[in-house]
Amino acid sequence: MLKVRIIPVLTFNGFGLIKTKQFSNPRMVGNPVQAARVYNSRGVDELAFIDIYASKQKRSTNLPVIRDILKECFMPVSIGGGISTLEDINNLLKIGADKVIIKKLALTNPDLIKEAVNFFGSQCITIATDAKKYENGYFIYNEFGMLYDVKEFIPQMEDLGAGEFIVNSVDNDGLMNGFDISLILQCEKLTKVPIVAVGGGGLPGHFTELFSKTGIEAVGAASIFHFSQYTPNDIKIELNNNGIPIRVRV
Repeated sequence: MLKVRIIPVLTFNGFGLIKTKQFSNPRMVGNPVQAARVYNSRGVDELAFIDIYASKQKRSTNLPVIRDILKECFMPVSIGGGISTLEDINNLLKIGADKVIIKKLALTNPDLIKEAVNFFGSQCITIATDAKKYENGYFIYNEFGMLYDVKEFIPQMEDLGAGEFIVNSVDNDGLMNGFDISLILQCEKLTKVPIVAVGGGGLPGHFTELFSKTGIEAVGAASIFHFSQYTPNDIKIELNNNGIPIRVRV
């Protein structure tokens, strides 16, 4: 098994960092550049930065802010939000992003995902898979009134060449009560593409449970780092103590 990765997730509203609960009730939590500087000093494996309102507000991601964040980071960084064209992807990769995180295009213009993969390579195209549970299964949470089953969405995106999925449980988002293991197990059956699980991590033990019960090799988290005493390294120590391969900073 490869060493697993712990990925802090920074969500941005165009002005500062925020954290939601179940994708609503945003709470201000700090400055993105300062946060990136702290995570860089702590030697995290990767960082994800998502401007969660950019697409809804029909604006591009704030490139000057992203440029400042990237200057602070010596780890891989994924950027999402406000991506509507190949030029947007190129602009982010050109200033130093390692991967782009895409959701709106995957729903509204999937052909552009294939174009992006053909032009930039699958390794830098990550698909945001925000899943909400209903009586008849998991569906993609979106603002377009689309009823899109995760069982259909993930295989389609894999066929288009996506290189990674960030699977976020809308129901568990920000609650810090554990990951939706059932969701992650279902998604694993749908694809051979790497999955990053997000949504619900509140205690180091939640991360041990996730990696013990699934075959994924990466997890994203936010609330645990904003609202508890735990750091990414605390989680790594917990995982290491439970026999899960991880890069622990001494």
